[in-house]
Amino acid sequence: MTRLRHWPDRLDDVIAAYQGGIFVWGERDCWRLVLATVEAVSGAAIYADLPAYDSATGAARLLVERGFNGIGDALAAALPEVPPSLAQRGDVGVIDEAGGEAGVVVIGADVLGMAPAGLTRLPRARLKRAFRAG
Repeated sequence: MTRLRHWPDRLDDVIAAYQGGIFVWGERDCWRLVLATVEAVSGAAIYADLPAYDSATGAARLLVERGFNGIGDALAAALPEVPPSLAQRGDVGVIDEAGGEAGVVVIGADVLGMAPAGLTRLPRARLKRAFRAG
């Protein structure tokens, strides 16, 4: 998987689409942000066949039904894992959040994730696992 020629602009478009919006399970959540980022950066639509879900329980159930213990395991099955210290802008990863994993996008010294309050910037030091998006 390689990065598309105009991936920085495409990544900026994804970020802009998530800014100012509210968190909605299955539409505008941390998992959908990560999937949109991977597609923007590489053109690969991983897990495009993901069924609808509308709650944290529903999202977790879908991952378990596919044999994953969390977002990190699902990303590891589709993308090359890299040490968090080597993650680059446009890569994706997971942080620990409220007893589980939350998907995030690496944007440099920080990561972005979808929280109930909307798109949230967090310190990159919270990155638990990272994956090359292209």
